[in-house]
Amino acid sequence: MACNQGSIELNLSRADSLLVTELTVCLLLKRGRGGRIDHGHHEGKAKQALHETVEMDRAIGRADLLTSVHDTMTVVTADHSHVFNFGGYTGRGNTIFGLAPMLSDIDQKPFTSIIYGNGPGYKLLNGARENVSTVDYQDNNYQAQAAVPLSMETHGGEDVAVFAKGPLAHLLHGVHEQNYIPHVMAYAACIGQNREHCVSSSGAADLRPVLSSIAALLTVTRILC
Repeated sequence: MACNQGSIELNLSRADSLLVTELTVCLLLKRGRGGRIDHGHHEGKAKQALHETVEMDRAIGRADLLTSVHDTMTVVTADHSHVFNFGGYTGRGNTIFGLAPMLSDIDQKPFTSIIYGNGPGYKLLNGARENVSTVDYQDNNYQAQAAVPLSMETHGGEDVAVFAKGPLAHLLHGVHEQNYIPHVMAYAACIGQNREHCVSSSGAADLRPVLSSIAALLTVTRILC
């Protein structure tokens, strides 16, 4: 099944449980729940991006309820990060969408806890940095402050996390090149050339293909890229 902004296509040759899982996740995302994390970051709208992240987590949780860890490998990852960060020694309990508990020691102005390395949130007023205490930085569409002016925020370059559980999930740990992940998925799903581990000496299958791993990874990649 393909999950995208235009349509949902079902491949009825797959197992019913897999179809139900994929369809559930796709419908949740197509209803605006977790499908626009990347859009939020590119537009500098940190609040929207983080709320979308929570909704994505809920969608993955729903998929988890519809599958079994004994026969389904689930992989959640992304193909890039964003130049998104927070700092300013924010205290425990302080809203992440608020101001840092200190002023800049250069221009003596407050700054938001969340900040982008670049993006549309870069603003100057009369040649000086905007005083964010004079604007509604709690607004859902507020564009968080950015260090470099760009019409759209860019991707970052640090490592991204990969989470996995289920059969053969132990193959995903530590630091890997990104192209290693699809090889693990193919190995776990018993597709491609390396399938010796899937067949016993009698010819009977010892390991069921875990196609949900492919669905999960492609879904999340579609969300974040």
